[in-house]
Amino acid sequence: MNRILTLLFATALLFALPSCHKDKNEEPKESKSKRTVLIYAVASNNLASFLIEDKNEMIQAAPNIEGLGKDIHVLLYSVASQSATEATLAELLPDDSGQWNFSTIKSYDRNTFSTDPERMSEVFSDLRDEAPADNYGLIFWSHGTGWIPNFTDHEVPQTTPQGMQKSYGSDKFGGVTDYCDLDELATAIPDRMFDYIWFDLCYMMGVEVVYQLRNKCDFIGGYPTEDWSPGMNYDVTLPMLSAQTPDLVGTGKAFYDYYNNQDLAVTITVMKTDGLDRLAQAAADVYSYGQRPTSKAGLQNYSRLRTALYDFGQYTKKYLEESDAQSKALTDAFDAALKDITLYAGCTTKNFNGTQNAFDPAQYSGLSCHFPGTSTRQAETYYESLDWYQHTKP
Repeated sequence: MNRILTLLFATALLFALPSCHKDKNEEPKESKSKRTVLIYAVASNNLASFLIEDKNEMIQAAPNIEGLGKDIHVLLYSVASQSATEATLAELLPDDSGQWNFSTIKSYDRNTFSTDPERMSEVFSDLRDEAPADNYGLIFWSHGTGWIPNFTDHEVPQTTPQGMQKSYGSDKFGGVTDYCDLDELATAIPDRMFDYIWFDLCYMMGVEVVYQLRNKCDFIGGYPTEDWSPGMNYDVTLPMLSAQTPDLVGTGKAFYDYYNNQDLAVTITVMKTDGLDRLAQAAADVYSYGQRPTSKAGLQNYSRLRTALYDFGQYTKKYLEESDAQSKALTDAFDAALKDITLYAGCTTKNFNGTQNAFDPAQYSGLSCHFPGTSTRQAETYYESLDWYQHTKP
């Protein structure tokens, strides 16, 4: 099964005040490591078994992470299944016999959803206390739907709500599901705490997502399409992501090769956030000069959700189907701005239906985008509130 959110998901799952394994009055650790990586995993859904597999891969990777447990720390926040009675924050450490495993640092009651921005903020604060570092990396692990919202309120429902989907998460408990909208995700992540964010989940490399998070980190990696349920090959990628100077391009290539060598569909993009405002201005110039396309013909659709997600580069250039000098100049400026922020982009010709030649790698811009007017009125109103739309609308 792919890491794709279905429209059968509902609302509201909770965790609240944490019960700690340490004294609440204990002072935070003073010494800093060189890097701390947090994997924030919400597996209280149909991905629970894959988190077990990925944890085993992380444990396999441990001997290859130089300085792990000393200068380098890897922590996993997870709610492991729908039946889990708590969420935990654990560190990858050797036991007395030298065997690597995750050792629980702190437990959290399930009275607040892991997809609630309050819980995320709490975990990020605990991360600073438990594993202070000069640099932090963040990996999100779960389901994803890009910018597409569903407006859950993170409150325990009195009755089971109807199916819902949101941009990050899928925290199921007691028959209901909660997710985190894009604007909430941006609120929860502290500005510049993490030097990179990696989305090991579907659909998060949309231009609306990366632009909303442009002030949160220096680099973003992830997939504009869905990805396969096992996610990243952590036995290979975690040492690169945990290095004092992380190898994000190497991670992207390793992820791409892992699936491409199995003849499976895969997309991947790694980009820097410095330059996203220049990209927004280049796109705004195109949208102001050209004509909004009326047809979706020829656009690569990266989504199997009800709301399509099209190739951002193709969509933008569709505004400029005329060949006048100004159109060419605007296209060149847009291409240059996109190229400047793209560190690595890979795309197979096969899509996630297994159809050969469904994707054209030459047309792959590395990002998806929304085609305005193709979702519900409520979703369109939400879309128009996002930074990307606000900064690029004609």
